[in-house]
Amino acid sequence: MKKVALLTLSSLFFYSLLRDMNLFKTLILCGAIAVAFMVSKAPSKYIVAAKYPLICLCFALSVLLVLYPELRMKQLIRAAGMFVTFFSLSLYVATIDEKGKGLYKEILALSLLLISTAVNLVMTRSMELFLPLSITILLFLFILNRMKLIPLVGAYVVGMLIFLYIKKVSLFGPGLELSQIERYLVLSTAFLLLLATFIGFVRQPGSLWTIAFFGLLCASIDILVSVGFSLKGLLLYQPLAALLILAPLVGITLQGEGGS
Repeated sequence: MKKVALLTLSSLFFYSLLRDMNLFKTLILCGAIAVAFMVSKAPSKYIVAAKYPLICLCFALSVLLVLYPELRMKQLIRAAGMFVTFFSLSLYVATIDEKGKGLYKEILALSLLLISTAVNLVMTRSMELFLPLSITILLFLFILNRMKLIPLVGAYVVGMLIFLYIKKVSLFGPGLELSQIERYLVLSTAFLLLLATFIGFVRQPGSLWTIAFFGLLCASIDILVSVGFSLKGLLLYQPLAALLILAPLVGITLQGEGGS
């Protein structure tokens, strides 16, 4: 019953992002729900183990973008860049407590991953992910009591902001044309999904709930900065691309609920 409620809430969340439904968007919405359902049926060990292939893909994409500039503006490469960037960082940070690695190894691994994701975001011009993802990582490291890693991520954020200022890249987007109902729907559904993952994260600490909570926290921050501060996030400005990230996250949430 809880899984049905979560799936219904997730469907409303997807709908609130797409808005102005037509046949194409309806098919996309159905596809996103189907992906979420399939991910919820996948063995949890495969979801957690996907961290290493995704990190390798993140590094490989950075090399390809540097060597082959003509790939940078292709929509498929841009979508792939957002997907591997988000999930490589999300899975790494969310599972950073799994193995007791030394601090210096964690600093080195996170530094390399941040450099790679910065290259991917800048070269594919996908800066919509930068601010919400960075804020989420800082908050999550604080929640996990990884204080010694926070200055590293803070330096990354400051460095990226300076780079964007020099390049005159604005993080502000055009005004969103949302009705009051649309605004309340997207905020309420995002908050309820975040609350559900937070409860799961607190009650049953584990990889799946941690990943789900990280992802929905990032989604909520993305919506908040877009609606409240007119910053250009991903979910409301590029909802179709956002579903590439949100659909697997909802599937992970459903699987976490199924295992509870």
